[in-house]
Amino acid sequence: ANSVATTSKLANVPNLEDTKENPSAAQVEDRRQQGFSLFPSCVTFVWVLILQGVATHFLLHKFESAHENETQKHYHNSLSKTRELLQTRDAVIFGLAQLAESRDSDTGQHLERIALYSNRLANGVRNDPRFSKKASPSFVRLIGISSALHDIGKVAIADSILLKPGPLTESETLSMQCHAEKGAECIEKIEKRLGKCNFLEMAKEIAQSHHEHWDGQGYPNQIYGEEIPLAARIVAIADVYDALRSRRAYKSAMGHDESVEIISRQSGKQFDPAIVEIFLKMKNQFYEISESFGSSPEFQMHDFKMQSIIA
Repeated sequence: ANSVATTSKLANVPNLEDTKENPSAAQVEDRRQQGFSLFPSCVTFVWVLILQGVATHFLLHKFESAHENETQKHYHNSLSKTRELLQTRDAVIFGLAQLAESRDSDTGQHLERIALYSNRLANGVRNDPRFSKKASPSFVRLIGISSALHDIGKVAIADSILLKPGPLTESETLSMQCHAEKGAECIEKIEKRLGKCNFLEMAKEIAQSHHEHWDGQGYPNQIYGEEIPLAARIVAIADVYDALRSRRAYKSAMGHDESVEIISRQSGKQFDPAIVEIFLKMKNQFYEISESFGSSPEFQMHDFKMQSIIA
């Protein structure tokens, strides 16, 4: 009896599939036509998006190109102004240094030669593995102009000492040696007004320390070895070579080979032996500079005293 009742209840449950709306063929066709009518609109919409994207790309590219051109123009203008400032700086520095040198008519183109000697020797030092981390390309560029101020302190030395045609007395020698500290003080005063910069820092090091000796027997502070700034060690060789090769109030000019020999003998004493080694490899370049920039004619030197040369 229960089975019959259950069967009767199930028979009364409606068939959901039968209650669903079965679209007619006309309705199906109408919906298909509606789908086709939407297709062109979709295609148009996609093409509009593509065209907008392309237009945006070109506008951005044009804007970026204009911005890049403006940036490059600004960069070139800034670079041009920087070069002009550097040229002005170099001209002022050389003018100031020439003023100090003008009191001694025997020095000729001393500053030009010192700048070239220092630059060439610094380049040789930079290419040596022992100094590659200490001598950068900017170091080589700076040393040429910085070296021009190496003897700026001589403006404080009396003509009676600076131009004396004979040996200096002990007191006169001490007075002459003061030019190293006087030069450093002068450059330090410039630093206080203009602010610190690599150029002035190197110039001060050179002015103060280019008469220091590798063995500690130099002046003004008797520092030795690598305590002496690298730039000063380089200019020391350049300065002595030019002094040996030039006529001065107290001596005649010396030949290239003899000058090189004196510097070689001072290796490890007055000069950094590693830099002397580099100098000896490029000594012919020093000779070419010396000949090109008007060193005095070569003479055999009599009564030569190293103390006078390096003063």
